[in-house]
Amino acid sequence: MPSEKFRFEKIASPLALFLLLFTCYEVLQPFLIDLLWAAILCFVTWPLYSRLRAWDLSPNLAASCMVLPISILLLLPIAAAAFSFTEDINQLLHWLNQSAHVWPAPPVWLEKLPVVGNQLGGAWRKFGEDSEHLVNLGRQYALTGTSWLLQQSVKLGAEMMHLFLSVLVLYFFYRDGEHVAQHVVMVIQRLAGENTQRILHIVRSSLRAVVYGILGTALAQALASILGLVIAGVPYAFVLGVFAFFLMIIPTAGTLVWLPVALWMLTDGEIGWAIFITLWFSLFVGTIDNWLRPILISREVELPFVLIVIGIFGGLFEFGFIGVFIGPTLLATMYSLVLDWLIRKEQEPLVELESGH
Repeated sequence: MPSEKFRFEKIASPLALFLLLFTCYEVLQPFLIDLLWAAILCFVTWPLYSRLRAWDLSPNLAASCMVLPISILLLLPIAAAAFSFTEDINQLLHWLNQSAHVWPAPPVWLEKLPVVGNQLGGAWRKFGEDSEHLVNLGRQYALTGTSWLLQQSVKLGAEMMHLFLSVLVLYFFYRDGEHVAQHVVMVIQRLAGENTQRILHIVRSSLRAVVYGILGTALAQALASILGLVIAGVPYAFVLGVFAFFLMIIPTAGTLVWLPVALWMLTDGEIGWAIFITLWFSLFVGTIDNWLRPILISREVELPFVLIVIGIFGGLFEFGFIGVFIGPTLLATMYSLVLDWLIRKEQEPLVELESGH
């Protein structure tokens, strides 16, 4: 009889544990991405929080000081883009449905250039003819494109709600992070043993390399893009800024943002503002990654660029906007862990050979 009771308890205990874990997963499943994003953001910004705590600030006050600027930095551009989507779409439809879009005549000074003036003037007129065909084509597909843009605006609003929830969770991660970190380290020590510190170092370096070096630089370039577009009076500044964030991750891809804007301004006769946009993006926005990325990125991890790009777009397709941060971070961490494991496996025969001598 005791053996049967022992056998029942041996089967029932794991089953009850599995049922409990499954129930907890079902409860947390809608918020797992938000929790993961908050954990990543808390992890990479923890040194700043530690400095605030060193100034004798209470955990609540230090967490508030961290969350407030992060909320403004993350939520404000996306909120502005979401709320301006409808207005921007209406302006786009109005512009496309205008009766005529006249490409201006080539500047006099352009045609007076020696040797190449006539060729440049002809190319200018040819581009005007081509642009008129493009506008007509855009007018034909305007309704279809508008429907798609409205759907994306709704999704953008949903992503903003997820970001808001992540920022809310981030506050509690800061406030109670020290206790949570102790338990996480204990769990990793149970699983990894003596490799715990090396694994934590790899994870920390990978997160900083992605969030600071790649995405942080792209965010700075996107904010600078929005500033330039607002100064120039471009009607789709915040929407274009969101697109710029994704494009700035890829070198020279930001040209897809500012070049059409500059050409559009030329068609409206705004030559001065077109020159301003060209200079702003070429001399300022396009050079930010040259000096900011080396400052922000962790030199301890060299990550393949293709891995970052795949992680960004894969995370975007799978998890939405938050996946832009989660995708490359997970891939970079996994890459670093696998690389570290391979290096240690290659070194083990050498260590055994040396110990044998």
